[in-house]
Amino acid sequence: MSFRWRRKTWRVAPWVSLRAAGISLLIVVATALVFDHWILARLEKRGLIASDDWKRHNQIVIANHEKKDRQIAYERPKPEGPCGVRSWLGHPVEKQGRTQHRLLVMGDSFVWGSPYLTLNHLWWRQLAIELKRRGYHDVEVIAAGCSGMSTRDELELARRVVPDFHPDLILWGFVTNDPDERLVKQIHTSQLAPPIPGRIQKVLERFIPRLWELFKSRRADKLAKSYVGPEYGYSYDDWLNRIHEGENFERYQQTVADVGRFMNESQTPALFVTLPEAPIRSRFAFSYDKVVPLWEAAGVPVLNSLDTFVQQFPDAESTGPNSLVWGINPADGHPGPRTTAFLARQTADRLERDFPQVLGPRTLEPPRLTINDWLPYDLDVSPLVEAGLWELDYPRTEKFLPTMPLGIPTTLMALELPQSLDAIRLSSSGLRSAQIWISTCDPDEGYDTGEWHDLGTAKGTELNWVIPDGLARRDVAVILLKADVSSDDRRLRLMLVPAQPSSSRSEGEK
Repeated sequence: MSFRWRRKTWRVAPWVSLRAAGISLLIVVATALVFDHWILARLEKRGLIASDDWKRHNQIVIANHEKKDRQIAYERPKPEGPCGVRSWLGHPVEKQGRTQHRLLVMGDSFVWGSPYLTLNHLWWRQLAIELKRRGYHDVEVIAAGCSGMSTRDELELARRVVPDFHPDLILWGFVTNDPDERLVKQIHTSQLAPPIPGRIQKVLERFIPRLWELFKSRRADKLAKSYVGPEYGYSYDDWLNRIHEGENFERYQQTVADVGRFMNESQTPALFVTLPEAPIRSRFAFSYDKVVPLWEAAGVPVLNSLDTFVQQFPDAESTGPNSLVWGINPADGHPGPRTTAFLARQTADRLERDFPQVLGPRTLEPPRLTINDWLPYDLDVSPLVEAGLWELDYPRTEKFLPTMPLGIPTTLMALELPQSLDAIRLSSSGLRSAQIWISTCDPDEGYDTGEWHDLGTAKGTELNWVIPDGLARRDVAVILLKADVSSDDRRLRLMLVPAQPSSSRSEGEK
């Protein structure tokens, strides 16, 4: 392309150059698409990188938890906002306990604020489940706290919660970032955001989501290493080490001493519990070696299960797809069901040994079928008078339905105490068809494996799924449901049939 000006011919972007530029652009775009949708997609499936699908899934789960939240809140200084005793739709907690004994767990995101598919996967809920499995039906486990709290924050909250809820024992859950006394800055994610207009970012997220996330992650890592110091803050790992030394750790020592005095003043027994997310010694020992002696000096008994964790799982990997078994999912490293179940067993063992008076008598009671958690938040699962029967409102929109790991939107219902079932039944005049998946508990370790077993698709207004023989004796933890329901009547009736002895079940199937 050319034009004349002042008796001169000016050539601008010759066609040959434009064609070469266009071909180069197409090659770059094609390479990016192949890299994103083939290479990175394969790495996602192998668990080597966290997929954008998992991140969106986690956002949906957290949004549901926030809408279900019915915490008994206590005001905190801004900008943190209120935080209190955890309660949600399906799992109400009142100041007046429903049992003779009550345990209070203090914590941070290990108590509330993480994308657990069901809130029953939280470690303090796993403790409640473990105690019921052992026959302790007269003790209630409640929890107070929220994401981002430090030990100092937890102490200030406990000063207000304990007089109202009168626990028989306080369990102080410890995470390695709990010594934060707000003296050492951490680089915030907003400081690392790429300087690209929002509309362009949305286009990149749509067409090359994996590559875009990888770019942002690598850029953030580089900036975190380049711009560090007291003014900008420190990357997380560096910050974690720094809060365990110097003035910050001296102040934390004072915080722990204040906890000990509070325990004496309230005349409430306590137990300090370390909460390693995985059986990886190097990841936690640097903190526990410094922190545990402080709590012992403050007169608080300590349960440090790291050594037992490592001994029980000596071949645990710290990276790669096999390491994901310890977390919630590939996009969130908070302790997953296998870890929280282990922590619950260790804590229950210690309570039986040293604090039997707070557990009450051990009794043999038939387990009650109870659904105490569901997704989406407005599924409105309501028990009927007859045991084992519930009604629920099947959602009209998929906006709040979790999608992973199946890759399709489903509703979810979780049993308060996992139990073995013989059958699952669903009925409604507006029901056309439905598909059900179940996850069950590991028979040895008792944790929800998160392995989804497809019971198949059934059509009609009255549907029945028989639990296969291979799963019949395993405790069902979570049920996923995808249904086709008419727009007029979306109220479904769910029936869970408890497992019968093997002989009875065989006779009934004949």
